[in-house]
Amino acid sequence: MSLSIQTKTLLNGTISAFKEILPNQVTVQAPKPFNLPHAHLNYCVLVGMVGDVKARIIIDADQSLFAKLCQSLYGFELDGDLLESFVGEFGNMVAGKLCSFSATDNIQLDITTPTVMIGETQIPMIQHTFSLPISIATIGDVNLLLTIES
Repeated sequence: MSLSIQTKTLLNGTISAFKEILPNQVTVQAPKPFNLPHAHLNYCVLVGMVGDVKARIIIDADQSLFAKLCQSLYGFELDGDLLESFVGEFGNMVAGKLCSFSATDNIQLDITTPTVMIGETQIPMIQHTFSLPISIATIGDVNLLLTIES
């Protein structure tokens, strides 16, 4: 299977995951190639995917957005270590839905343990990285980065 078909499946699966998980209106802008050598992040979760494709998703937002996201999903806000745990679990939910979506196109994936990064973080990016800006009604904007290794 070509990288472009895999990329399309992973991008569509990511969009589908957000729309399935969140009760709010989700608006996704067109994906754009991310051509910078490093991503500068502030509060994010990274989940790797291994199997037929090696990829990773990085969901980047600010702390208050993740707190509002928790409020929207579960009816209460969290902070501190509990919010950090929620952010990791949210990354698991998105990556898990993405893996299920990919399986319908015969792309088998498993996810790695999420890594939550708090504070200024710089991550090197690979050649096939896409930025997917996502707006969540009444909550705010999230930037999702999807990297795909050939």
